[in-house]
Amino acid sequence: MTTAIAAQDLVEIDAADAHDDVLLAVAKVNAKACLGDTDVVENPRSRLTEEELIRASSITVIFVALMTVICVATAAILTMG
Repeated sequence: MTTAIAAQDLVEIDAADAHDDVLLAVAKVNAKACLGDTDVVENPRSRLTEEELIRASSITVIFVALMTVICVATAAILTMG
């Protein structure tokens, strides 16, 4: 099934039919398409500071050490039998 909306139709008229999700999706696509050559500009991501990197790496080291202890304990319990 294909739904088409004429280019000159207003998006607000089509968006009023909220019960028809396909029609609303097509209206949103048409609204984006009529922007022309403009692009949606996202904010650039900020770089991590040295403190955040140290915190993340220390959390990673603690997590790996904890998983190692859990694995060794599990292996010891399974080989007891």
